[in-house]
Amino acid sequence: MKILFALVRTKVSGGVRYIFEVANGLADKGHDVKIVSLYGDHTWFRNLKAEVIYKPLKLNKFSVLTYNLYKIYRYLTLRSARGSPYDTFLLISSALGVRPDSIVELAGLIRNFDADVTIATYYLTAFSVWFSQNKNPFYLVQDFPELVKEYDGRLGLNVFFLSLRLPFSFVTVSSYAKQIILENNPTAKVTLAHPGVNLNVFKPKRADGKSEGKEKVMVILRGTKFKGDEIALKVLKNVNKKIPIHAVIVGGKSLVRHYAKTIGLDFEHSVFSNVSDEVLAELYSSSNAFLYTSYAESFGLPPLEAMACGTPVVMTDNKGSSDYAVDGFNALISQPGDVKSLSDNLLKLLQCDKLRETLIENGLNTAKKFTWERTVENFGNALKEIN
Repeated sequence: MKILFALVRTKVSGGVRYIFEVANGLADKGHDVKIVSLYGDHTWFRNLKAEVIYKPLKLNKFSVLTYNLYKIYRYLTLRSARGSPYDTFLLISSALGVRPDSIVELAGLIRNFDADVTIATYYLTAFSVWFSQNKNPFYLVQDFPELVKEYDGRLGLNVFFLSLRLPFSFVTVSSYAKQIILENNPTAKVTLAHPGVNLNVFKPKRADGKSEGKEKVMVILRGTKFKGDEIALKVLKNVNKKIPIHAVIVGGKSLVRHYAKTIGLDFEHSVFSNVSDEVLAELYSSSNAFLYTSYAESFGLPPLEAMACGTPVVMTDNKGSSDYAVDGFNALISQPGDVKSLSDNLLKLLQCDKLRETLIENGLNTAKKFTWERTVENFGNALKEIN
């Protein structure tokens, strides 16, 4: 089968990783898999087996000038001229209305390929696939309302809901996302293909979880509201008042400096940026607990990765994770934004060895059920049904 994935960009993200993992798995099964994108760099994903074809956006003189001015500004203020025109235009489009028509550009690229199945991977690319009129349009839904609204506002949210009404076949990553699709398109055919964990990388590598006698608690900071960064930091501050902790923070150094000024990080901490999966697995394994405080996720893979590494989890009920996270069984779960409950759960976890052992054992067994091999199998079955 000739399979074509349509992306706007191939930057490092959980959503793009999902696409690449599935593309590799489908290629291993003998399918001809290609990926088209307007821009990006896929070299961060090792051993990608699908061919990636890029088509740079056509920029007018004003757009190029605007981008170059922005690069100069970034160089002078941040000593970094890295970036891309498309990122720049997303930043200034609301103010100046300068935004390339990525939907039409991508539709034109898609038309160049005679695929048996063409897969949209983002709500804007759904319209690109629709406009291309390629046969067997398919829609992989990883977006969710909270994410779309934060990045693209109310207008973007309305377009997202409209994309779910297109006459496509759907595959999605969680029961929560499936529910959103069916609320907007009750007759849609939707297949679940949960994300997976690479158990060859994310596995227990037990080490001393203490740093000079302090409990090590790992968090991942992203800088977006729905991720609940401020909630996580407030929880760490609360717990540190009762039990000395060392926070293992995965996130950008500039973001951590921002939080240090605005919230205050009055606990011992280490910061790790741009980490590989191997390093991420080591950080999970060397921590006494993993704290995850998102308000909403389409699935929420990090707690499952932590479970695979034998690290007990304190987290929020962020909707997407309900497909694997069970309170008191493999995680301690609080409502989003509930600093007191999260603090109490983290303290309980750090103080009770029996509870830790129960969560670790059940977490390991849970993670074994979510592999990329199973993801590819479910995804491939969905494609067979529409072809």
